[in-house]
Order: sequence, then structure tokens, then C-alpha cells
Amino acid sequence: MKMTNRKGQVEYAKEDLIKAVNQVLGIVRRNGRSRKVGLALVLMVLLGGRSSVRNAAETFGLDYANLLEALGELDGAWRDYLEVLSGLVKGQVAVIIDDTVDHKEYSRGKDVSP
Repeated sequence: MKMTNRKGQVEYAKEDLIKAVNQVLGIVRRNGRSRKVGLALVLMVLLGGRSSVRNAAETFGLDYANLLEALGELDGAWRDYLEVLSGLVKGQVAVIIDDTVDHKEYSRGKDVSP
């Protein structure tokens, strides 16, 4: 019963994280910037970067207040997700983010005939 509750917590935290990522991507896309710019901002938060939000907003022509709020929500969702995951795992939790997966031929899904 406990495991089901924890799995539910993980799913809820994961959904919140996805919503927060999509919020950042939405702000970026509505301002005519590429998805790559949005993903760079998301990774900045997930990796704990110290980049200035004001600088990022000015660089990419984004509204500072909206970006600050969205990145703050993303940071909170990320921390909540890691906290829930750490409740499932004995010891430390390490998250590895590889942003080159789309560029590696061997990592792409292959069409398989039935």
C-alpha cells in the first residue's frame, strides 16, 4: 500500500514538473523564440545554473516577470520531484541529463514491422 502511495506521489510530482517545463516553453514560443531556447532555459534551472534571469530575458526578448515566475515554478517542481524520488531510493539520487540524445543515431527508436 505504501509503494502505491509513493508511486502516486512520483506521478503527481512528475506531472507538475512537466507542466512547469511546458509553461517555460510556452512563454518562449509565444515570443517567437525556438524550442531550443526554451530547453536551454529549462536546463539552466534543472542543472542549477547561476545565470541571471534578467539577462536571459533581455537576451531573448522575453518578459522578465513572466520568465522569473515560470522559472521559479520550474525550480520548485524540480526540487519536489527530486524529494519524492529520494523517498523511494536508499542513498543519494543522481540525475543525469543528456541533451544530445536526438543527435545520436543509435539512440533513436527504430521502426519495427509487426
